[in-house]
Amino acid sequence: MNMNWGTRIVLTFVAFVGVIITMVIISMRQDIHLVAKDYYVQELAYQDQMDRISNSNELNHLKPEVNYDAANKRITLSTPDGKTLEGTIYFFRPSDASLDKKYTIQLVNGKQVFSSNELDKGLWRVKVNWKDQDKEFYTEQVLVL
Repeated sequence: MNMNWGTRIVLTFVAFVGVIITMVIISMRQDIHLVAKDYYVQELAYQDQMDRISNSNELNHLKPEVNYDAANKRITLSTPDGKTLEGTIYFFRPSDASLDKKYTIQLVNGKQVFSSNELDKGLWRVKVNWKDQDKEFYTEQVLVL
C-alpha cells in the first residue's frame, strides 16, 4: 500500500491527538491529595508554627523522640527526661491522606507505644506538637515502616 505525503500527515496528526486525549484521560483519573485539607488556614498560622519549631530547637537534646522497633512492630514516643507532655502526635502519610492518624499524647513513665500494625508500610512523617507551661513546641521525624 503506497500512501502519499498528505495521508501520512493526516495519520500522524490523528495519532498525536489520540495520544494527547489518552494522557488527559489518565491524568484526570489520578487521585491528588493536598498536603493538608486546611492548607490555607495552616498557611495563615505559619509564623506560629515557625515559633514552635524555634522553641523546639532551643531544647537541643531534650526533644521527644520517635523510635521504630521493627522486630516487635512498635513505635515509641519517649522523652529523654521522662517528662509528661500535653499535646498531639500525628502520623502523616504524604502519599495518601486517608491513612493519616492523630493521637493525643498520653505518656506513661515518659513513653507512649503505638502498634505499627495500624499503619501501612512506607514513608511516614511523624509530627509532634506539645505544650510546656506557656510555650508551644513542634518537632517532626521521618519514619519508614
